[in-house]
Amino acid sequence: MPRKKQPAKAKEPVRLRSKKLANGNQSLYLDYYKEGRREYEYLRLYLVPERTPFDKITNAETLRAANAIKAERVTSIIAEDAGLKKVAQSKILLSDWMRECADRALQKTVEGMNRHTWGRMLEQTGAVLTEYAGARVRLKDIDKEFVKGFIDYLQHGYIITRGCANKGQHLSPKSAHKKYSCFRFALNEAVRDGILHSNPCNLLSSTDKIEVPESTREYLTEEELKALEATPTASAVRSVYLFMCCCGLRISDVKGLRWADIEKDGGRWRLRIRQQKTQTPLYLPLSDAARQYLPAQGDKPADSPVFEGLPTEPAMNRALKRWATAAGITKNLTLHTARHTFATLMLTKGADLYTTSKLLGHREIGTTQIYAKIIDKKKENAVDLLNNLF
Repeated sequence: MPRKKQPAKAKEPVRLRSKKLANGNQSLYLDYYKEGRREYEYLRLYLVPERTPFDKITNAETLRAANAIKAERVTSIIAEDAGLKKVAQSKILLSDWMRECADRALQKTVEGMNRHTWGRMLEQTGAVLTEYAGARVRLKDIDKEFVKGFIDYLQHGYIITRGCANKGQHLSPKSAHKKYSCFRFALNEAVRDGILHSNPCNLLSSTDKIEVPESTREYLTEEELKALEATPTASAVRSVYLFMCCCGLRISDVKGLRWADIEKDGGRWRLRIRQQKTQTPLYLPLSDAARQYLPAQGDKPADSPVFEGLPTEPAMNRALKRWATAAGITKNLTLHTARHTFATLMLTKGADLYTTSKLLGHREIGTTQIYAKIIDKKKENAVDLLNNLF
């Protein structure tokens, strides 16, 4: 009796794949194959070599996040194939979509979930895009060549029309990169909403992108941090800033921190969060130094914020500057300098670069290397003190 032929297995429209990097990490990306075309979407999620139990937990969380993104993309493609959204989506204008993204960001700002100026930056980028391509370009017509042309316009074509100091000039590399980042963010939002199935920005090579000069990182030395801690202030910024200096969290993650995120594992306190900026998981041991700046939980429920009733970030930054001045510190401090302070203190105290990278939740160790350069410079300056010894 002839064997019954098995039905052919349907080919997945999206597959999760990985690419090994030079530093040993694996970069996760989605492989699309549709209508005879292959495209890739790099997720900026990375698997690390599993040297410790913490690495295994981090990789499991990263894979869950990557598979969730893959499931969204598959659902979007199936819906498009079924014609459920195709007609409406094909008519969305880029200018309208930029306004939609700006409105969303402004709403998030009200809820304390985004930077204060993010919505305004999206609005400004939308205006620059309209100057570049007109108001009738459809979102679905954006491709790699459009993105490359817009980058060239930001670098060489756009002239600043407002402001006194830089009016009539081209954008600085940093300003051009910020506007490109807003554009890329808007396209990522379109992918998340199922309007686009991939972001053409991900097709650019490193030479196509805007090169930004390495920025300086303001931070506090151990002596300055002790001086700040010893200076009294009634502001709510005190406990928040010192907590951040001792654990390296961003202010967005501190605002989202809930009591349920903090747990005791044996004799060690840890917190488990998903970072607001990168959406990657972070499993972080808490030092006694960090825990002393946590408020008392009391009878507050597990889902309540750890730091309640915080002012806006601009208000906290102003209070931080006043506090620093009272402590005799002349550096231009913002809330984010707490993260820089934590990183430089870790390396100064002898923590290795890999461990510091994991504590900061960096996806690439190259991001952490800027702090190593700061420490190397401090060593050079110290040695130079001996130059006039004899």
